[in-house]
Amino acid sequence: MTIKRRFARIDLGQVHYYTAGEALAGNGKNPAVLMHASPFAARTLNPLTEALGRGRWTLAPDNLGQGDSCAPDADDPDISYFGDAMVRLLDALGIDKADLYGTHTGAHTAMDMAIRHPDRVGKLILDGIGLPPRALKDDYIAHLRETPPYDYTGSQYLWAFNVIKDMFIWFPYYRRDAEHRRDRDVPDADDLHDRTLDLLKNLFSYHKAYIAAFDNNEDGKRFPDIPVPTLLTAAGGDISGGAMAEVAKMIPNCTQKNYPAGVQPGDVGPAAAMFVEWLDAA
Repeated sequence: MTIKRRFARIDLGQVHYYTAGEALAGNGKNPAVLMHASPFAARTLNPLTEALGRGRWTLAPDNLGQGDSCAPDADDPDISYFGDAMVRLLDALGIDKADLYGTHTGAHTAMDMAIRHPDRVGKLILDGIGLPPRALKDDYIAHLRETPPYDYTGSQYLWAFNVIKDMFIWFPYYRRDAEHRRDRDVPDADDLHDRTLDLLKNLFSYHKAYIAAFDNNEDGKRFPDIPVPTLLTAAGGDISGGAMAEVAKMIPNCTQKNYPAGVQPGDVGPAAAMFVEWLDAA
């Protein structure tokens, strides 16, 4: 199946999205809207966009300030700013109700949409959303607020590549020691290249959605407010995986399922069948 690229205009500017299964609009299934992690772009969800697009209209937008979407017009937007922007995207595309998938930052955005716009959301998949302590959140946010290097020697290019690479090796990515080593593989050179370009395109805006996600849902206080059926999931080795059982207890109508064994965090393709089965179930 061919994934197509589209732009839609909302009041803030243009939102770029990938789409598959457009011909299936109106087939009785809610369109699926997929929301990506930071600091990456919706391109990373293409395997899932393609898999879900075989059975329903599926679209994966670049969050504002990431990928090829316009940058936020606010200095310090909260997660509701990004959730409302995605609702306006639904309006622009004539979508009354959608099933949502979100991973990490995208999970926070999707959760906000479900809580604040429950009439627009059918089912919700939260992939890799946890309960990081406030101290970690504050430390991470402080690093995201640091201005990236940008000069005539091209420091920004090496900086962006190393930030992307290090996110697969350490958590947090700026704590480069054995204690913070992640048990996962570094993507191949092509993937690292593409992710680095996505970051470079949004050098001074990528952090806004990222910070909004880290600043959202203190101690999980918003989980009990989720009003729609929710699938909670994470890949083995995901940084949020250890809190899944605790989070599942907080969400009223929650199903918890793990990724297939051996799947790396961020590799959504092998989990696509699980998502399709859950979304299609009555």
